[in-house]
Amino acid sequence: MLNKVTIRDVAEFAQVSQSTVSNYFHKPRKLSDATRERIRQAVDALGFVPNDAARMLRTGVSPVIGYVAFELASATTPEVATAIERRVSAEDMYLLMANDTGSRQRERDYLQLFEQQRVSGIIIAPVGDVEAELARLRRRGIASVLSARRAVSPAQASVSTDHVTGSRLAVEHLIGLGRRKIGFIASSLDLRQVADRQRGALSVIEAVPDATLEIISVPERTVEAGIACAEHLARRSPADRPDALFCVNDLLAIGIIQSFVAGRRIRIPEDIAVIGYDDIEFAQSTIVPLSTVRTPHAELGTAAADLLFDEIAELRGPEGADGERTAPHIEFAPELVVRASTVGA
Repeated sequence: MLNKVTIRDVAEFAQVSQSTVSNYFHKPRKLSDATRERIRQAVDALGFVPNDAARMLRTGVSPVIGYVAFELASATTPEVATAIERRVSAEDMYLLMANDTGSRQRERDYLQLFEQQRVSGIIIAPVGDVEAELARLRRRGIASVLSARRAVSPAQASVSTDHVTGSRLAVEHLIGLGRRKIGFIASSLDLRQVADRQRGALSVIEAVPDATLEIISVPERTVEAGIACAEHLARRSPADRPDALFCVNDLLAIGIIQSFVAGRRIRIPEDIAVIGYDDIEFAQSTIVPLSTVRTPHAELGTAAADLLFDEIAELRGPEGADGERTAPHIEFAPELVVRASTVGA
């Protein structure tokens, strides 16, 4: 049987201390390029594999942060995740990402998996109500931050965007242009962010006596769903169509614009004004540049990671998870971005 290669063997081969080899894996920025290269060659020559489980037993600290997102394939999640990863990497730690695919059960399964792995902390953009589970994890020494949703419990840290205000900005813009038959295109209202956007839209419509809001349901928040929705609307008589569409995200709006322009049946914005939500990278480069509500993606990810490390530090402090507390809640303000899809060229 082969002898197990240890960190001491690597240190002797590279002619450095064991702590220097440890820094190579966990704090590489502390080392010079030449030292990192010597250790890399030693690791390759000896076939050494670091044991993070042993490191955790020795230090009591896991090098892993868990991140659960409900839509890894969405247009905004990659930017949020990249910002989180950058911040986690700066702490010489690692990010383990999970996609719950919109399933509450899958979401719970990943939380249990992260608990079993004894991660140092969890950032979660939830589908369901997970605050009770996160409170239990905190009592077990695992910190957490809700991302993209404001926590209900004052004891749960969270980072979010004010989506009620964001949707108010969108609908007030449409009303200000003289539009009165507003279509609100959204998927399931079970997602709190979507429900908040509907709530904000309704609050504007209710204050305008001759305005109406039609809820138009789509199965998912994708370009394809937007195209299918546009085709359905195009089959209606002109008098029966909305004169403006507020889409719950930019992908839906982009699909609608593509379909209307390609079919040459409905002019944007002359016949129907279209506004989206998120201001993703492609919003301004569509066939008709998209008016939208800008939300901070990278800033939200960085803030969530910063807040999580504060939570971890608090848990490792003298009081730990004991006692009552009021956790921080960070809420970003959205911004209206006006382009040709609502006001013309």
